[in-house]
Amino acid sequence: MNTKQKILAEALSLFSEKGYSAVYVGEIAEAVGIKAPSLYKHYKSKQDIFNSCVEVFSQRMEKIRNAMRLPETNGADFSYQTVSTEKLVDVATALFLFYLQDDVAAKFRKMLIIERYHNPEINKLFEDLFIKGVIEHEEKIFSDLIDAKVIKGDNPHVIALRFYTPIFYLLQKYDMHPDKVEEAKQELTLMVREFCDTYKGSGK
Repeated sequence: MNTKQKILAEALSLFSEKGYSAVYVGEIAEAVGIKAPSLYKHYKSKQDIFNSCVEVFSQRMEKIRNAMRLPETNGADFSYQTVSTEKLVDVATALFLFYLQDDVAAKFRKMLIIERYHNPEINKLFEDLFIKGVIEHEEKIFSDLIDAKVIKGDNPHVIALRFYTPIFYLLQKYDMHPDKVEEAKQELTLMVREFCDTYKGSGK
């Protein structure tokens, strides 16, 4: 890890513990083991560091989506029309664990949760990534599936809420209990299977 990468890593750790607003450039430099003027050789400002955190998170998110070959990614071969319940459980679990355990994603999410109450722009980013944006994305998917008669129902927004809300809830429930990951996975599996039984009409 070079100095620039270490700055980003230490900054994200501090942001996730205190929030973006409460962290000073001097603290980041001290955590890295350099002087503040040296930090400015790599990043123009704290905002520049934050922007880089957003970019790194986005890259990590794209990487995991591509690895699972989800819709709207490069080389996607995942089809919600034909996916089995077990495959959907695997995908939901992988995404859940990414947000819960990935070093960058987990810290980035925690930083946004802390800072959303102090910064309207960061609150908007949090809502775009973890609330409104997710629901809008899922709503489009479920709308297509309703049209294709793959799932039952006539309100894609409600279906999207019912699919995503338990996942969001589990993130909050287990955020402070890293020792209970297996319990979290079991709960998530039950929720996804029940969702599929309800809307796909099949547990296969």
